[in-house]
Amino acid sequence: MAKGIGVGLREEFIEEREAVLRHVDFLEINQKADVEQTKEELAGFVTEIPIVIHSLNLSLGSITPPPAHRVEALVETVLAVNPSWVSEHLSYSRFDDIEIDNFIALPYTEEAVEVAGANIKRIQERIGRRMAMENITHTFIWPGNQFSEAEFLKKITERADCGLLLDVTNLYLNAKTIGYDPYEFLETLPKDRIMQLHLAGHTEVNGVLYDTHVGGIHPEVLGYAEWVLNNTSCEALVIERDADLIEFHDLLPDLEFCRNLYNKYRKGVHV
Repeated sequence: MAKGIGVGLREEFIEEREAVLRHVDFLEINQKADVEQTKEELAGFVTEIPIVIHSLNLSLGSITPPPAHRVEALVETVLAVNPSWVSEHLSYSRFDDIEIDNFIALPYTEEAVEVAGANIKRIQERIGRRMAMENITHTFIWPGNQFSEAEFLKKITERADCGLLLDVTNLYLNAKTIGYDPYEFLETLPKDRIMQLHLAGHTEVNGVLYDTHVGGIHPEVLGYAEWVLNNTSCEALVIERDADLIEFHDLLPDLEFCRNLYNKYRKGVHV
């Protein structure tokens, strides 16, 4: 079972297998359309370290269910790598047959709870794994919302009987952009359903904050992560880094800090 400190697997890490295995407890892989490519990338890891799958294109908030070919690709990957769990973004990125190259936040309504909840339950039944739904960034609030974002996340996890992937960086960005109290948000979440955390760097452009997975993790983000470790039973933390990553060792400062933070509240996993 995945627990401890993990990283999102990137192409740069493939050639640094020994260093990766030495410093992390599990890996998160992005679900790709090309399942064989995913298997090839994981060949040196899958028997050595726990894996979790991060899906990117199911669009679970869409009224139309996820396309069958994408579901079957996910099933094939699950069978190949035996992940501890599968995560996906709580959003929609497809309208009928039109693909949207972004994750769009759902309205916080009973109807959205029913639609997304039913889609999540269908996928969970098909893959035989519990899913963890991730909170995404957003720059606006839909009119007519019936709940706060945290209340919506709670209702989704109850309706689908799923877990929560709490992206702590997204929490920080949304709190700054929308203007809410991060700790009130955290207190409202279903603490017993938080299965995993995401931590990443971000970018500010003309006063707008973007979740870019670039650079180090902001101190406030680390503070919220510490609150979660102190107030929940969550045992899995993943560091995401993308655009400015040259080699695995670029992650070592963040890995060391997160390892020390984790071990402060949990029995150390990595020896």
